[in-house]
Amino acid sequence: MLNTQCPPPTRAELRRHNIKEVARRLFVENGFHATGIAAIAKESGVAVQQLYRDFPSKEDIIAAIVAADCERFADQKTLNRALATKDRDGIIAWLVGTPSRKDEAGDRLFLEIAAEAARNDRIRAIFLDVRERASENISRAFAGLMGSDSVKSEHYTLAQAFMVISLGSVCARTLHQENVKPASDKLIACLIDGARP
Repeated sequence: MLNTQCPPPTRAELRRHNIKEVARRLFVENGFHATGIAAIAKESGVAVQQLYRDFPSKEDIIAAIVAADCERFADQKTLNRALATKDRDGIIAWLVGTPSRKDEAGDRLFLEIAAEAARNDRIRAIFLDVRERASENISRAFAGLMGSDSVKSEHYTLAQAFMVISLGSVCARTLHQENVKPASDKLIACLIDGARP
């Protein structure tokens, strides 16, 4: 019998995960600029020198946090399965589930990273890479809804509109504490309804 279980994480992997989680919390609580490497090291129980060996800069920590968040929220396996089986309901469920997730800390961190991206070229590059990957997946979803196996400009345009709605929802939820889910859902439903084969 084949053992398909993953090996347990190494001490280094556990330490890096702990650093990312502590940094994530501190970035949300205090902001990117007000959170120093020394504070992250102290809160995570890791020596500053070791932290610098794991992550040479705060930008590297942000990159690791963003990569982990994207992996978790992208849920590419679900999208790929729905596209492969041409499961329209599955594609719609994937699209609708993306902007409606409840993650207040994640939304605050997203806005913090977006603000930092305006000033910091390294963070901007990370942010643009994430945006490009999200746009690609959302474009693929709209292509699938429209019965196409390849992404065309119209799918990319729908993906852009979808991302504008999603980002606007994050801003309204976080900055204004508004419940914009009904409005967001209605706009997304219009995009989906327009994406017919």
